[in-house]
Amino acid sequence: MSDRTFELPNSRGALHFTTEVLKHMYTHAQTRWCHKEAGGQLFSSAPEMKEVVIGVVTGPHRVDRRGRHSFHPDNKAADQDREQLFSEGYHAVGLWHTHPEATPHPSKTDRDTAFNYLEAFNGDLEGFLLVTLGNKGSPLNMSVCLASVIPKKQWIELHEL
Repeated sequence: MSDRTFELPNSRGALHFTTEVLKHMYTHAQTRWCHKEAGGQLFSSAPEMKEVVIGVVTGPHRVDRRGRHSFHPDNKAADQDREQLFSEGYHAVGLWHTHPEATPHPSKTDRDTAFNYLEAFNGDLEGFLLVTLGNKGSPLNMSVCLASVIPKKQWIELHEL
């Protein structure tokens, strides 16, 4: 297993997922019919850099509500993750979750959730990531998208380098 890198829009730089983060997400892929969706948050210690490194991932939590085609994180657990990791120098930059499909595509609900998170940061962030992990491929197929409000509200699919 190795790291993965995606191109950020407008020559902004690159988004880099560490092997440890990927391994954690891959562990929760819905590779069997009985597996439920899983998800959590993505964190970077330097989201303003030319290369944004996703170095910490959280979730799923025992108290999350999970189904074959649904994932509802426990807000209290997510808030605690953000507070704890912020105190350690990490910033929440996105969400991740699994889909029970080979090639994942974020749903309208997924997009709305990403924009809602972005809006909750009250202008402190220009964009917020949404990673959707599929159940096929080597490495596993992954959709990486950016909800952005700069220069206008837009949904941008990032491409792997």
